[in-house]
Amino acid sequence: MTISSDAAERVAACRLAALPLVTARRLRLLLARGRPSVIVERLRDGGWDSDQVITRMLSFHPSTSAGRSLADLWREALVDSSSVDPLPTDIDVRVWGMADYPECLVGDPSAPAVLFSRGDVSVLSGRRVAIVGTRNATEYGRGVARRFGSELGEAGVAVVSGLARGVDAAAHRGVLDSRGPGRPVAVVASGLDVVYPPEHDRLWSMVGERGFLCTESPLGSAPEPFRFPLRNRIIAGLSEIVLVVESRLEGGSLITVREALQRGVTVMAVPGATSTRASQGTNLLIRDGALVAIDTDDVLAVLGLDHRRATGRFDPRVPAVGIDARVLELFDAEPLSLDDVATLARDSWGSSFGATAVSLGRLEAAGWLICTSGWFERARH
Repeated sequence: MTISSDAAERVAACRLAALPLVTARRLRLLLARGRPSVIVERLRDGGWDSDQVITRMLSFHPSTSAGRSLADLWREALVDSSSVDPLPTDIDVRVWGMADYPECLVGDPSAPAVLFSRGDVSVLSGRRVAIVGTRNATEYGRGVARRFGSELGEAGVAVVSGLARGVDAAAHRGVLDSRGPGRPVAVVASGLDVVYPPEHDRLWSMVGERGFLCTESPLGSAPEPFRFPLRNRIIAGLSEIVLVVESRLEGGSLITVREALQRGVTVMAVPGATSTRASQGTNLLIRDGALVAIDTDDVLAVLGLDHRRATGRFDPRVPAVGIDARVLELFDAEPLSLDDVATLARDSWGSSFGATAVSLGRLEAAGWLICTSGWFERARH
């Protein structure tokens, strides 16, 4: 684990990430309120009366908690400090808002609040292309993914994927085969100590040694189904281009495509035979406007023309215009309900209730606003 003056904050962040029923969104809302150690103390001792958003979140009663609210569950989890296990020395904890958090994710509207990682984070400062596709890849698809991975690595491009079976693993094996400066970047859907699939144990180790391996799931987390779509948004957020090698009509790679499009990330696809189920999704992507990738030069050409996400912070959100811009201006530090916003908009420029409600929906979908239990607030960026 990274040892620094912020070591206590990283331990506190680990405790927050391991809270029962915590979600990425709930964790971001908490960490937007201050340093992790302060948040732990406030959750344990109370003191949220002045914060309406957090108060409403803590009052939530999950159906599986035997009548206890999130406040009760989290307080119980944080009272016993002896329950904190030391982290392995080779695992770093990167906290949203702290200095060593990956810069390319800082402005992401759904950035993971806490990122557990192994390897060299500086890999993310170079050019980055995700290669994704079906787990049930054909021999042709695996070969194509491995070739693209190897040739991108030769060109000095980091290859991002999810370390799943099929296309993901082939792409990472390709970049590891490469003698070029490009390195592998993997985002997984379990704790870093829970290898999935089990047969990729050696591949996980190699990615962590030669590239960057990360997850938002705390140590010990199993690869539960809900974690995979969440993993895919991080893949999209880390990438400048998402290249789909093989995809069926439904699957995780198309979730990654959707997340990429929401972030302004270019989507490319490798065409396949129309008679093969494994290529149905990629062929439809091309029909619907994805750029065609016949060989690696096609990807490098697009990468060379688009430097928006290459380094530094990039805001992928579509700028608010018209009524959306005026509604957004109504927000400062305090959360507002729909009725509050509708009243302000009506008094300010005569907007109807319906127009204001639709505008709020657009602003939330675009990442400008966060809504918690009916209260809207401006998203931190």
